[in-house]
Amino acid sequence: MSRTQPAAGPARPGAGGASVAAVVGFLVFVELVSGITQGMLPTLLPHLGAVLDISAGKLGWVSTAQLLAAAISVPIFSRLGDMYGHRKLLRIAVLCLALGSILVACAPNFGLLLVGRILQGPLAALLPLEIGLVRDRLNSEGARSAIGLLIGALTFGASAGIVVAGLLSKTISNVHGILWVPAIAVVLCAGVVFFLVPESTTRARGSVDWAGAGLLSVGLGALLLAIARGPDWGWTASSTLAFFALGLIAMAVWVLVELRVPAPLIDIRLTVSRGLAPVYTAGFTLGAALFGSQTAALLFFSSPPEKLGYGFGYDALGIAWMMLPSSALAFAGSTLAPRLTRAIGGRTVLTLSGMAMTVGYVIVVFAHAEPWQVVLANCVIGLGNGLALSALPALVLDTAPADRTAIATGVFNSSKTLGGSVGGAVFAAVLTAITFQGTEVPKESAYTTVWWCCAGVSILVTAASLILVKPKTASGSGTPAAPAASVSVG
Repeated sequence: MSRTQPAAGPARPGAGGASVAAVVGFLVFVELVSGITQGMLPTLLPHLGAVLDISAGKLGWVSTAQLLAAAISVPIFSRLGDMYGHRKLLRIAVLCLALGSILVACAPNFGLLLVGRILQGPLAALLPLEIGLVRDRLNSEGARSAIGLLIGALTFGASAGIVVAGLLSKTISNVHGILWVPAIAVVLCAGVVFFLVPESTTRARGSVDWAGAGLLSVGLGALLLAIARGPDWGWTASSTLAFFALGLIAMAVWVLVELRVPAPLIDIRLTVSRGLAPVYTAGFTLGAALFGSQTAALLFFSSPPEKLGYGFGYDALGIAWMMLPSSALAFAGSTLAPRLTRAIGGRTVLTLSGMAMTVGYVIVVFAHAEPWQVVLANCVIGLGNGLALSALPALVLDTAPADRTAIATGVFNSSKTLGGSVGGAVFAAVLTAITFQGTEVPKESAYTTVWWCCAGVSILVTAASLILVKPKTASGSGTPAAPAASVSVG
């Protein structure tokens, strides 16, 4: 990718400049709010579904729609940021997030809630745009430090959002009232981005693969809709088969387009290369288990055991405390992974992560009658998630050609997010198909089916690690810290 430096524009400040420190602080605030926003909604999702009378199967689409929008948004926003300025696209992303958050906070029905979640998709593009901005304005060492702060703020915010949602539920009885808190915080972020963050100065030449973006959106949207609605429409119904056909045709044409355009949305040749294909497969399956099963877990926590024979009947605060230990173990795993990588290698770390997730999901299949059993299983799963989220980007950097690391890490982000959207659609179909007769309420076996599926895809993470080619550099040696930030995107 060719790049050019504009003749006019602010001078690139040194890493130690006070103005730079202030800019990094503003971006840290943006990431903190981003993390809190991401952490709050899943905790409140069961109660929002109850208020809006949304079935468990449809509720899964609240997460799936956002993940699908994120998967499309990240490469487009990143590419446009490189071409026209990272702050400019950061402003657009924050405005989309603000509008989406406001719609979610006041949504009177499922349709408007879904629109709001789609508009929140560019939330996943905030971190890549911020990374581009600090790389442009700081030297290499300063950029690494700044990106570390951004990731720390995002991770802390996501954990804090879980607890904040639970605590607010004790003082604000209306779930829509609680959702106005992150919406207002995002509006404040828009003010910060518009008035306090400077623009990057480096520009990339080229064009945006709009055809690829459109075909990918149509193809994935049609396939996910067919999967999610199949139980209601019937798997052999003409509408289901039509959407499957549309999705497959659109995806086939998309592959042909991506192979021919000079700057594809997703580099197909890089994706299917011998070295990176197993890594992307692991990322896709990790996303399916990590993001796809989230709604099912939250619904299980909130299900009243006296009526359904399963669940714990927890409110938002109870759900928050249930989720917090696994989030803490995920953070610990991501922190521990670099040290383990230096000691035993990235492939071995990825193998251990897949095994941990498999064991955790098998535990929860057989032991979910008591809260402590689920917390224990989720802690094992969380540790495995953290190890994988940290190990996979490092493996991408070790394996990708030196001049294509940015593209390679971008493809990894997309594969992980796409995995989450596909997993969410599949698990929503499971919750829709396995219900009590005459109702839309899932049976206990629906949740165990989801957990079995997650155990299966976790085995695929382990399998992918076993067929990885040997990285061209020693694991952990000289791996730049900056691209590893991609683990938190989406």
